[in-house]
Order: sequence, then structure tokens, then C-alpha cells
Amino acid sequence: MVAILLHLVRLPFTPIDILGVINSPQHWTGWIGSIIILAVTAWYVYTKRVRHAPTANTLRLHAFGNLLGLLMVSIHFAHQVSRSPTSYPELGTGIVQYAAIAILVATGLTTFFAVQPAWIRYYKFLHPAAAMTLLMSIILHIIHAL
Repeated sequence: MVAILLHLVRLPFTPIDILGVINSPQHWTGWIGSIIILAVTAWYVYTKRVRHAPTANTLRLHAFGNLLGLLMVSIHFAHQVSRSPTSYPELGTGIVQYAAIAILVATGLTTFFAVQPAWIRYYKFLHPAAAMTLLMSIILHIIHAL
């Protein structure tokens, strides 16, 4: 699947100008995916912690909205790592983000589908910790790109 994704996203650079910022469609896909992840996660935290009224629909929106964001960020990531050696990017913050997303998906899906292994108490802290790591690395990724 990764090989197919790499071939699909290795499209020629087609500049798209949004608010004076020119980037490729794959780059804008990464932006949109990050915004989806941040918005869906913020909404879930707000309904769970502030309103104290999480519902099954809110949890579904959180889970599947973040999976959609992950797909969009994966397209951006695959586009970056499939670049030629002459224009290969520095992957420092992107690697941290992708590792945080992998931890979030693994812990989130086991919780969402009620897989309760005996060692759940050992990884229960990982989900919010990975969410904070992702948030901070997104901010650093944006600052690094400026």
C-alpha cells in the first residue's frame, strides 16, 4: 500500500496560490489534514472536559475525523519522502509528528474498539501524551518551514 501511495503522490509540482502562499496540492493536503486533526481533537476535548457531555457520535467524529486527517497527512509525508535526492527535505519534525500519529492511532483504535489488554494501564498515558507531542511538533514544523 505504501508503494502505491508513493506513486500516487509523486505528481509534478503544480503551484496553487492560497492567500499569497504558493505550494503543491500535496503540501496543501498536509495543511488540511493537520487542521482536521487539530479541530476534531479540540472539539472532542471540549465536549469531554469542559461540557462533560461526550457522546458516542462525538467519539466517532474524533476517531474517524482523525483517521481522515491521518490519510491526508500521509499523502503529504509520502510526497516529501519520495522527492529526489537533490531536493530531499529535512525530516526532523515530520518524523516526530508521524511517530506521534502512529502512537495515537494504535492507542486510540484499541480504546475505540474496546480492546482491553492486561497491560492497558501501562499505555493509557500514551494517548494524551502523544496528542500533546503532536500539537507541539505541528507548531514547530510550521515555524521551521517559515
